[in-house]
Amino acid sequence: MNFTGLSLDQAPPLDAPARFFISAPIFGMLAAVLIFMTDPALLMSRHSLEAIVIVHLFTIGMFAMAMLGALQQMLPVLAGVSLPKAKGVAAFSHLALVLGLLLMAVGLLQSSKVMLILAAVGLGAGFIVLLVAIVLAMKKVAFFTPTVKAMMVAVTIALLVAFLGLHLLGGYASGNISGLQVTLADIHSVWAVFGFAGVLIIGVAFQVLPMFYVTPQFKTFTTRFMVPLITLGLLIWLVLNIFLPEYAWTGKLIVTLFFLAFSAMIFKKFHERRRPVSDVTVKYWHLGAILLASGLLLWQADAWLEVDYISVVSVLIGGFVLSVISGMMYKIIPFLVWFHLNGQGYMSVPTMNEMIDKKLALTQFILFALSIALFIAAFWVPMLTKIGAISLFISMALLEYNLIRALDVYRMTRKKPPEFAMTPPI
Repeated sequence: MNFTGLSLDQAPPLDAPARFFISAPIFGMLAAVLIFMTDPALLMSRHSLEAIVIVHLFTIGMFAMAMLGALQQMLPVLAGVSLPKAKGVAAFSHLALVLGLLLMAVGLLQSSKVMLILAAVGLGAGFIVLLVAIVLAMKKVAFFTPTVKAMMVAVTIALLVAFLGLHLLGGYASGNISGLQVTLADIHSVWAVFGFAGVLIIGVAFQVLPMFYVTPQFKTFTTRFMVPLITLGLLIWLVLNIFLPEYAWTGKLIVTLFFLAFSAMIFKKFHERRRPVSDVTVKYWHLGAILLASGLLLWQADAWLEVDYISVVSVLIGGFVLSVISGMMYKIIPFLVWFHLNGQGYMSVPTMNEMIDKKLALTQFILFALSIALFIAAFWVPMLTKIGAISLFISMALLEYNLIRALDVYRMTRKKPPEFAMTPPI
């Protein structure tokens, strides 16, 4: 691994990001249970309450949880700045997000105005407190790498997406669902997936692919212009989608082209790496690139097709985000355990590869890929949805087990005295 340019002494306490990572697969399991219990016909409409709940169990419960955890860890390490009151902010935001999301799910399914109001309070507090803390930390950054710049764009978009989501949630609480609500929901979802998740994944890839996989560095044009051009495409799509929807495809085309370029870069970088040792995380990156390219092409063509394939697009693009997140958690959590233990003077620490059960990780990957394939096929054979839900549930359970197993190394090692007294225990 290459740690050049990292400020390792600025890292937050382990439990700050870890609580977010550990929560992600649990919400994946909850989503799988709800998919299994829901009539497949209801899942074909993105506007059904069941579909909305399931989507947010993934987008908030998995995507946002994992990415907020990564931001807390990577911003101090990459930018050399500490989040204010990192441990307290993480604990409060995590609890608020968990309670808010659960209240939102139950509130939508039960049509409970009180629960939806409480959900808005919880989700609003959870997102705003943590994101504002990140913004305050970013104000102290002295050197802006491409990854840090991408993080700043992603966090800014995350704030906008959060406020828009709270507005939409308020509409469901009040029963005021208008035509504008549908347009805002489209903007909310596209900006959340491509603006927050997509931009953050691209920015993180600039750093983690060379660091964890010893790939060549990304070209200067890519690191300098890809994120701004994607953001420009999203802005064009947003404006046209509101005022001239018949021309909104132009903004969508810009977004599509640059994300397609990124998916191609993933294969190119892994092909060119100096140490071509394969593990399950490489498979996750490759699968994610395939899902991203497939989803983008179908999303671009959807307007000209007689059948609405948006549910398939959602599975493909969502599968890309979830694939990258799953693969990176297998890298990030063992790295955090190793890093924190070494920083406390523990030298006899298992390697990052030894903390994860490789056979279970491969099984988990296969079940995950199978669930994506079944959910896509369910567009034509709806009964496959329930089989896909079972496969997804088992996959997420194995992911949770492997992540807890890695964190257990930290707990068990801390019971022994360190070989060298270096820093106070974190």
